[in-house]
Amino acid sequence: MIKINNVYKKFGELEVLENVTIDIKKGEIVSIIGPSGSGKSTLLRCINKLEDINLGDIYVDGKKIDKNISKKVGMVFQGFNLFPHKTVLENVIEAPIIVKKLKRKKAIAIADKLLKKVGLTDKKDVYPSKLSGGQKQRVAIARALAMEPEVLLFDEPTSALDPELIGEVLNVIKELANEDITMVIVTHQMQFAKEISDRIVFMDEGKIIEKGDPKQLFNNPNEKRLRRFLKRVI
Repeated sequence: MIKINNVYKKFGELEVLENVTIDIKKGEIVSIIGPSGSGKSTLLRCINKLEDINLGDIYVDGKKIDKNISKKVGMVFQGFNLFPHKTVLENVIEAPIIVKKLKRKKAIAIADKLLKKVGLTDKKDVYPSKLSGGQKQRVAIARALAMEPEVLLFDEPTSALDPELIGEVLNVIKELANEDITMVIVTHQMQFAKEISDRIVFMDEGKIIEKGDPKQLFNNPNEKRLRRFLKRVI
């Protein structure tokens, strides 16, 4: 579903991604872990064409990514990125109506179903300022799903949340894991990554250092850098 070949990305003189190569199968859940500044979020933004790469190629479902990739790839940001002047329902129906040209009635029917899925039916006429951080992130997940994406990217979806709100968002993501959506998750929640992922990718200094089965990677890592990282965070 996602093919990343020898990708390089620079910001000025700073090389943020260096020779990144990975294939992700349809329906696979891959978590990307690593220290801050290792290029994890930048890699997601490159898959979604929010950043242009300098060298290499990225394909989604066999096609090289272009400006229309947002129809196939949804993204959930750490800062929610909701429209503050629109209600929860309006946030969810905006992209299907504008980008996919859906009729408002159909978009609302999809939104109602998704808000029920994330447990926010009673908040559909509320503005984001009246929501908790966990509720905002669940709206953001519903909004991404409203585009019926084949790939869903999560950029540290719990990093802006108070500790007691993290669980409600992780539970929604766990439920999505049963729905055959290809998911790539950048996260600092190690236990969550271990539970939900088919594969783990460890990045440091813009490179993929190690990747593999969660049990192998967490219990018996090959690379010293990964062992040091896990010792600090677990």
